[in-house]
Amino acid sequence: MRHRAAAVLSTALAVATTVLAGPAPARAAADGFDVTITELPARFTAGSQARTVTVVASAEPGQGCRKVRWSMLLGVGDVGLDEVQVDRVEEDGSFPLQVQTSGATARLTDVQLDPGRLCPGRTVTARYQVAFTDGAREGRVTFQAQAFDADARLLEEASASSRVVGGAAEASPSPTPSESADAAEEEDAAEDGAAGGDEASTPPPAAGDDLAANPASSEGGVPSLLGPGLVIGAVLVFLGVGLLLRLRLRLRAAKAPMRTTAYPTR
Repeated sequence: MRHRAAAVLSTALAVATTVLAGPAPARAAADGFDVTITELPARFTAGSQARTVTVVASAEPGQGCRKVRWSMLLGVGDVGLDEVQVDRVEEDGSFPLQVQTSGATARLTDVQLDPGRLCPGRTVTARYQVAFTDGAREGRVTFQAQAFDADARLLEEASASSRVVGGAAEASPSPTPSESADAAEEEDAAEDGAAGGDEASTPPPAAGDDLAANPASSEGGVPSLLGPGLVIGAVLVFLGVGLLLRLRLRLRAAKAPMRTTAYPTR
């Protein structure tokens, strides 16, 4: 049991020492190798899902096969290291990273050598899932990918940059009530135009007009009150004449002498 605990502690110390040391810096890259950032979003949106950053290493003919250890220098500028999330991924899941930070820069180095093998005609690929937390500050971020061999010798490196934008900047502003009303009127006008074909559409009534009192004519002419007015006038005249005749009959009945009829008593 003591030997097992000692082994675990030794492994932890070895990892911690590697984290502090990191890959040895190289003054110049080796000849015959190439590193390219093949996939990088033009911008990251704060609070959105992680985006993929892909780096590919290749070897020229004549170079022998070798294992590769990837290291990524991430410069966040004004964004803040606490607002970025990076996950190195392989086909079977996450790949462990050693992290070193210095100011606004973080170095992310593979704990293990890449599963692939770099040979002429065979590439090695590193993929990173990068996301920025909701509310992250806007700014430019820089990715500097470096490929080292098993002896920590720099083979080649490549750099590229992208931008971080706020989530509010991506969302379109909500329309105001007046804009919504204007849009609705425009849609109604478009529908009326499509239904009417080449016929001229009837202009909308002015504010305060009663739509029910101004029905449009069948030929699209100016609305008229003549028809309804004649009908209502005729009804009123008819009612007035009837009322006068009724009153006259009542007056005649009141002036006529009352006739009495005598019935025999025997």
